[in-house]
Amino acid sequence: MDNNRFTAVRGVRVGPQRIQADGSDECIDVWSRKLTFVCDGITSQFRKQLNERPVELISHFCGLVLEHEPVSSDTYFDGPTGTTSHVSRPTDTAGNPLPMPHNGNVMLDGVGPVLLYQMSERETRVLADIPGPFLPSESNGQLRETLRTSLSRAAPKHLYPGLHAALMRALDDSRRIRCIGSKFIPATANNIDGAVWIGDALNVRHPLTGGGMTVGLWDVVILTDLLRTHDAANSQQVQRVKAQWQWRRRPRALVVNVLSVALHALFAAETKELGLLREACFEYLAKGSHYTMQPSGFLSGLLPSPMLLIFHFFSVAFLAVYLRVSDESVAYSGGSLLYRVYSAFYTLYIAATVILPVIWRELQP
Repeated sequence: MDNNRFTAVRGVRVGPQRIQADGSDECIDVWSRKLTFVCDGITSQFRKQLNERPVELISHFCGLVLEHEPVSSDTYFDGPTGTTSHVSRPTDTAGNPLPMPHNGNVMLDGVGPVLLYQMSERETRVLADIPGPFLPSESNGQLRETLRTSLSRAAPKHLYPGLHAALMRALDDSRRIRCIGSKFIPATANNIDGAVWIGDALNVRHPLTGGGMTVGLWDVVILTDLLRTHDAANSQQVQRVKAQWQWRRRPRALVVNVLSVALHALFAAETKELGLLREACFEYLAKGSHYTMQPSGFLSGLLPSPMLLIFHFFSVAFLAVYLRVSDESVAYSGGSLLYRVYSAFYTLYIAATVILPVIWRELQP
């Protein structure tokens, strides 16, 4: 160690530490290895040894569970190709209230985006996002009031009475609301001999797009492929492998990470400009063809092209400019032609401030 930081790792020590009479320490088990993989997730206890940069807290996800009548997959999936016939009853206050059973649902217009996905035939997970680094207090009721407002706006009672009633019931019945912070932690170069940080222990993005396992598993695939032809006991070879691995993992990780943060900014839509960009995003995806397939490739990690991501993002931004200038936008309408032109290009500036700083942080060594 040097200045309380690891310079090299030679294994893992497990168990309670005991100080002996001679001043030496003793623990239960010690495993000595030439190469140690650190993959203890988003709450990694060892990340600070590699990355001392402050953690950026973007928002919090608060979890609830909806209990409803059984929704068998046989009811909604038929045919040899698994095509769906979505029979949803969001207005049914007694039966299944899900907007689209056996699919992920993202509901907007709340305080932040609200996610719904089934865990079983009888239970559905609800994740309500509260933007910002600070979480309202649960002890004085502010957290529940914020969630009640968010869920009511995401699933209005006059449009989805069944879903609204189920969400309010789940909120009232929960004795404790579990919340977790949504962080953004770019990867950093690893110069510590004998250890490799993998997955969320190295690099964290907003969980809205569910990209954590995508990036983590590709980390394993790429690193395994590189180590196959190198000697893990040779520290110089391992350092070269780590440098190659960082370079090869970066395009895919950058695309998934940047997209998660950018989409959260659009879905939370705290300003008219972001609301306009969100509207343009949906119109862009609705065009189909490569307008839909390539963004889907970004989300899945199958299209690791940062330049193509930038192209599509600014295509959405210029579509937002067109919608604003032509006064065809619903999210941001009104004003004289001169004001619409000004606000359209200001929206383009906002789009640049959403994506470019995140890309810059991802490109840092």
